[in-house]
Amino acid sequence: MIPASAFTELCVACPEGSYSNSSTGQKCRSCPPGSTPDITSNGRAANCRSCLPGTFANESASPACTPCPPGTFAASVGATSCDPCSPGEFTAAQGSTSCSACAVGTHFNSTGATVCASCPAGTFVHAEGEAECLMCPRGSYQDEAGSVECKPCPVGYVAPQLGHVKCSPCSPGSFYDVNIKTCMLCRPGTFTSAAAQTECSECENGTVAEGVGIDTCLSVAAPGWGFQAATAPVQCQPGTFNDGKWRTCQPCSPGSFAADMGSRMCPSCAKGSFASSIGSSYCEMAPPGSFVQSEGAVQAELCDSNHIAADSGSKECTRCQPPSFSFLPGGVECSLARPGEIYDHVKWPRLALDLAGIEQHDLVDTTDGQALPIDVLIQSWTDALTSYSGSSRPLHVLQVTQQSDVTQLTQIIVAVETSSPLPTKLQADNKLEKEFGDAIHQAAEAAESALDDLLDELKGSSDGKERRESDIDLLADLVSSGSFRDALVRQFGRANLFQGALAFSMVNVSMLEPPFNSTRALACSPGTFFSITDNERVCVPCPIGSYSSTSGALKCELCRRRTFSSEKGREKCKPCPLGSDAAPGASSCIECSWFTYECEGFWQDLVVAVCVGAALLRMLYKKIPKLCVGDQAVQQQDESVALMTAVRAHGRTFDGVRYAPMVRLSTLVARPTLSNAVSVCRALFQLMRCLVASPIWTT
Repeated sequence: MIPASAFTELCVACPEGSYSNSSTGQKCRSCPPGSTPDITSNGRAANCRSCLPGTFANESASPACTPCPPGTFAASVGATSCDPCSPGEFTAAQGSTSCSACAVGTHFNSTGATVCASCPAGTFVHAEGEAECLMCPRGSYQDEAGSVECKPCPVGYVAPQLGHVKCSPCSPGSFYDVNIKTCMLCRPGTFTSAAAQTECSECENGTVAEGVGIDTCLSVAAPGWGFQAATAPVQCQPGTFNDGKWRTCQPCSPGSFAADMGSRMCPSCAKGSFASSIGSSYCEMAPPGSFVQSEGAVQAELCDSNHIAADSGSKECTRCQPPSFSFLPGGVECSLARPGEIYDHVKWPRLALDLAGIEQHDLVDTTDGQALPIDVLIQSWTDALTSYSGSSRPLHVLQVTQQSDVTQLTQIIVAVETSSPLPTKLQADNKLEKEFGDAIHQAAEAAESALDDLLDELKGSSDGKERRESDIDLLADLVSSGSFRDALVRQFGRANLFQGALAFSMVNVSMLEPPFNSTRALACSPGTFFSITDNERVCVPCPIGSYSSTSGALKCELCRRRTFSSEKGREKCKPCPLGSDAAPGASSCIECSWFTYECEGFWQDLVVAVCVGAALLRMLYKKIPKLCVGDQAVQQQDESVALMTAVRAHGRTFDGVRYAPMVRLSTLVARPTLSNAVSVCRALFQLMRCLVASPIWTT
């Protein structure tokens, strides 16, 4: 028997971080992470115990839980690691179960803070737990750290930016506007000599503050004179003046001028002249095609369409007396339609293209040998309209103006040609004639016409005017769309019109009212000729069998030989097909055959035919004796037989006795009978028919 004490001496304590009990079969097991052995009073561990909040055990078989370091915390039991404090929170002690929010006036913008930092001067925090400090708004400042709010600037002082640590006073020459709380420059004639002023003071008599933001008033110069810097006064140059209220000579404003030295004032430009810039020493006369009807003008205005100004310096434009006209604005003379032209009255919509940041001289100035930028721009604009609308729409430039203010703005006004230049009567006469091959097509045309009449009656008057209005509405929708504007800007970029990229916001297209109304001379189109009917100039379609291939024709030319025209209004005649011919002015071609006098080469064919016929007749003539008399050997044999027969019958021969064959043949040769002649003629006729039917005679 072994005593119990002996068994006790055989038990060994488990190593640190492990435990044993009946569930482990008295074997030592390591405690998992987040727990440590639960040691009893006898110094042995039978179980594991989870780490308390604020502590952790990140490995198995840990002998004890470790407190969380400052800046971290563990809020639950059995933690294997500690979490860092979030931005705006902190903890300074070990073994923390939570973090504290940063106090007002402090912040921390990263994790794991052990202490919060005070907000620097120029910033503030008015709430707890903030990660960032806020900058003082405009008009306020903060000169201390750890502030919960900013201080407003006193009157006369400003803080124009965010985060000011102090306010700045309004400088001399400016004043503090209490309404908008900012510094403003003193206007001309007023000043401030000290800082932080709330208003500007007027200059005393005999002194002046020229310009804006002046901090002191200076004595004025004598009329017509002016100071330059600190030197003695000098006479004002042409284009400047001094009326005794200024220290320096002032430039003349646009619309006025000063031609002489020492001017005391700038008189306004007279009617018919203008001054577009400041400091002008003379007024420009309105160029031909423009006018100025009021004094003090800064630019001349173009004459409207059908109005002219032939000379420079015009005060008004003269209206063209009908039927004369001046098609585009800025005309210098009235024109009349020439022979071959008719008067065309147009009513086209107007478009305005605004280009910001583009000066007028950028469009009209060019180097030698290069196209004007305005021409390239109009072509690009036309291409964009054609691409988007699906039809050709020529543009006519009406006016190019420039407005000078804060930014440069150039405006180009054009008229869009929307209708066909061909007169309505000519359009109707020039329609293609539709021919239907059978009764079904004709019935279909009649039914369609009846249906159109019914629809027109139901609609009430749907005429060409409504269609034109529809075209104008479509054009207005097109130019107002952003996609068209963007496409136009890209088109300008591809044409390299302007230096650098042109922003989409710098371009605008709009439709103007009223539309463009004018008169022009239009040459009659090819296929027509000019005529005067009832004192009216009209273009008449060329009649059948004629044509005109050029514009403005005074008459139509007859179709040449071997060509024809079966319709009115033809620009050229059609050639006759192979094997046919036509005389000049023909409306159709004639199929060529034997003895067709209209066909080319008839007489040459006739001569050849006569020669061939003569040769055949000669050959037949040689063959006729043989055909009629027969073979000579056979004839001699017949004569011998006849002679022998006669001898046998009469016993001798006589001179008057002839045998029958000889009589018949000799008679036929000596005196041809009528029946023989008919036989020969029939043979010749058959031969001629064969020749006529032969393909060699057909042209």
